[in-house]
Amino acid sequence: MVQIKYDIVGSFLRPEAIKKARAEFKSGAITREDLKKVEDEEITKLVKKEVEHGLLFVTDGEFRRRWWHLDWLKEFDGFDTIHFTKEINGTSNEIELGTVTGKISYDKNKVHPEVEAWDYLHELASQYEGVTAKKCISGPNMILVDHFLQLGNKETPYYGRDLKALIDDIAKAYQDVILDFYDHGCRYLQIDDTSWTYLIDEKFLQKVEALGYTQKEVLNWFWNVSTKALEKKPVDMVVATHFCKGNFKGNPLFSGFYDAVAPVIADIPYDAFFVEYDDARSGSFEPWKVLKDKDALFVAGLISTKNPVLEDHDEIKKRYEEAKAVAGEQIALSPQCGFASVEEGNCIDEETQWKKIDLLVSCKDFL
Repeated sequence: MVQIKYDIVGSFLRPEAIKKARAEFKSGAITREDLKKVEDEEITKLVKKEVEHGLLFVTDGEFRRRWWHLDWLKEFDGFDTIHFTKEINGTSNEIELGTVTGKISYDKNKVHPEVEAWDYLHELASQYEGVTAKKCISGPNMILVDHFLQLGNKETPYYGRDLKALIDDIAKAYQDVILDFYDHGCRYLQIDDTSWTYLIDEKFLQKVEALGYTQKEVLNWFWNVSTKALEKKPVDMVVATHFCKGNFKGNPLFSGFYDAVAPVIADIPYDAFFVEYDDARSGSFEPWKVLKDKDALFVAGLISTKNPVLEDHDEIKKRYEEAKAVAGEQIALSPQCGFASVEEGNCIDEETQWKKIDLLVSCKDFL
């Protein structure tokens, strides 16, 4: 099992070469194979830089993705997305939301771009002694959030209103995914799932209630599908989860404290919990006292990936000790989120990004 003292959440700002290639692919100027070559080159450079900056766990920066979650969920049969434009923070944005289109399943015998992406990353990481590759995928709750709560659907094709059958199939698909990645050599998987923080936001909860649901009811959906998804997890594979209050181009989407959701999340048999705590709006660490006697790691996200101001090393140490006093000895440190949940990235520059990484690694003196 991998031992974690400090780690990153996953995504990195896209380099100019990636942005240019993706724009050219979108316009038809280059082929997908041409785009993949550029991605391969830039991911190779990224992994080398991650290692040079002292990271022991490396990702591909999600350089092959447009969205942190939807690009992964498209690997499932019975899932697709719809496109529209939406004004967010005063600007018009291209948005996608996921929807259930049929029976949800995962066929490991199909070609899966995300598995191929993992294979490439795994091979790169294996060239560096003491370095472990981490695969990041979005979680099962995101399917339910988009289809039922964001889009307001009351039923689905194939399942009708049989939510239990849908949850069972989503969980089975994730069981198959976890075993497929395991067979491809993955021993550290991170399941990202912001759905929990939808349900601490008062405005979103009003929407939930208007749709005829309660917070408790929806939390039960999430607990069920997430717990069932892990039922066949190999014992020598670390499966972590990460959640924050949304991160769209560096802007949070939700607000609220973790009190209502922490006991539910902590009851899911993840090995590690990456939780956003980069500013006062996260509240106290008290909700995570539920992890103190569990065999699980609390990863305090104390370094901001959206605020360009560099945190103070001693202040991070102070807050880390506060978290440790609540959550227990099994604790680690990370940024609060990735640097680019969508391909446009957060409102910081690459130099600041790497200063944040260096700050994280420098904290190993007290971890």
